[in-house]
Amino acid sequence: MLCERCNKRYAVTEVGGRKLCMICSKDEIIKRIKREFYPNKILSSNDKVLFAYPRYLHKISDILKSIIINKLYKIYKLEYFELVVEPKNSINDEIWNLLINSKSFSEKNNIKKVILPFTSDFLMSYLIYSIIKQEFTYIGLLEFEYKINNISFLVPFYKTSILELRGFLDDKSYETKDEIFNEILKWELEALKENFELFHAFHNSRKLFQGNYKCENCGGIINSPVKYCSRCSVIFASHPY
Repeated sequence: MLCERCNKRYAVTEVGGRKLCMICSKDEIIKRIKREFYPNKILSSNDKVLFAYPRYLHKISDILKSIIINKLYKIYKLEYFELVVEPKNSINDEIWNLLINSKSFSEKNNIKKVILPFTSDFLMSYLIYSIIKQEFTYIGLLEFEYKINNISFLVPFYKTSILELRGFLDDKSYETKDEIFNEILKWELEALKENFELFHAFHNSRKLFQGNYKCENCGGIINSPVKYCSRCSVIFASHPY
C-alpha cells in the first residue's frame, strides 16, 4: 500500500490514523513533538536538558535526543546531559529511582528540564498495572509534563506508541524486569496493534486515580497529608539532616 501522504513510497506504519512511509512517518512524529514544545515555549536558547532513561529504553531516548537537539532546537545550542538507570524488579521502584536520580542530577547541574522516553504503550500498561496493584503513585506521568518543585519532567511520546515509531526503529520491543508489567505490555501491543488510536485515548483516565496529596520529594501520589511517600520516607529517615 502506498503512503497516504506522499503517494510515492510504500507505507511502513500508521501514525495518527494514516498509513505512512518511513520518511512521512518520521515527519509526522517530529511535527507532533513540535506541537507540544513550540506553543508553550518549553525550551530557550542555551538551556540545559537532561535525557534520563532506564537502560532498555535507550533507543527511544536516542530518538528524542535526535528530534529535540538536532532538529527542533538545532540553532539553540542546548547543552544536554544523559542519565541511565538500571532496571528494578518493580516498575514503581524503577520509576521512583529514575525520578529521584534525575532530580538530584538536575539540582547539582542547574537543569530545569528532564526528558523521559516513556511511550503511550508503556504508560497505558502502567495504568493497567496500577489498577491491578492498586498503587497509583506515578499516574501523573500520563501527560506531557510532570513537575517536581521547579523541575519539569517532560514525556514527549505520551501520545505516541512505539508502534508508530517504525520509521525510526527496527526493533520495536523491550522488556523491563517486572514480569507482570511485561505481560501487560505484551498483551496490549498485540491486542491494539490494529487500532493505534486507543493509545491516544486513555490519558484522561488518570484523573480517576489522582489523590489529594503528593510527595514533596518525588511528586508521587500519597493517600495522607504527610510530606513523603513510603519510598522517600526511607531516605529521609536514614539521613534526617
